[in-house]
Amino acid sequence: MKDNEKKLNKKIKNQKWIICSLALVLIVSGVFSFKYFSADSDFRSDFPLLDPSRKFIPSDHYITNIEELRGYLRELGSKYPDSVTVYYENINSGSNISINKDLRLFPASLSKLVQAILIVNKIEKGKMSFDQELKAEPGDISSDSGDLYKTIGDKPMTVEKLLEELLVNSDNTAQNIFRHQLNFEDYLDFQNTTGLQDLYNDQGFISAKEYTRILRVLYTSNFLKPENSQKILSYMAASTFKDYLSQGVPSGVEFAHKYGENIDYNIFADSGIVYVPGKPYMISVIIKGKDSTNETRKWATKLMKEISERAYNISK
Repeated sequence: MKDNEKKLNKKIKNQKWIICSLALVLIVSGVFSFKYFSADSDFRSDFPLLDPSRKFIPSDHYITNIEELRGYLRELGSKYPDSVTVYYENINSGSNISINKDLRLFPASLSKLVQAILIVNKIEKGKMSFDQELKAEPGDISSDSGDLYKTIGDKPMTVEKLLEELLVNSDNTAQNIFRHQLNFEDYLDFQNTTGLQDLYNDQGFISAKEYTRILRVLYTSNFLKPENSQKILSYMAASTFKDYLSQGVPSGVEFAHKYGENIDYNIFADSGIVYVPGKPYMISVIIKGKDSTNETRKWATKLMKEISERAYNISK
């Protein structure tokens, strides 16, 4: 009997400890929430015409002197008016530089990012699912980019795995498989919803500035759900391609990007978000070479490295 009473008392003590612990957590959370939302409410009341996020970003995270980069890029733009388009933007302040902003070039594999966004949008609408399995049709398998062609054959692969291959390895086979799932209405819906009606011209060409607007759609998550925008950006950050703009970003800094190459159009491109702690920025570069030789690729690679290093140095 005494043993039972001891067990009962011990159980009661444990329950009291758990209840007290939960109460403490709730009180602390409540105080924090009150302070946070109260501060946000006070800021909105005092400055109703200002961006409320301004309250939570330190002032020095807004300050970036971009004039040195602007001078360098202007000189570059004058030197290559028909072959280089560049866009840089400090996300916190909105300070930006656009070089040859009206120059539209073939996007090459940069277009795979839009395709990924449209596929995920269809998933959110219930028309597809991440675990849905798709098969390659005759003509889908391509060895131009990625290694999926070596193993896929007639085996089904989940949409999630295909998305990973599309963005991490820029796989052309994954791109071709997804083409069967999309139509003109999907692209039109994306453009109308996001306000990107003039994203491409009649030839499907795009400028660096216009392409960067796609990055902003992901960063602000104003088209997809936050968890899905995060998923796409995570795949981009895991890209296996380490040339071009990646060369100018230190290894410890996250860089979510998509690159593109096309030998028919002599195109070399890279675009992404560099997550400098507290001072993220977006950068896009599209270069049209005089040909598709190794020498031209080396020139484009070197040029992108220099642009990227200069952009990082003013942003860090």
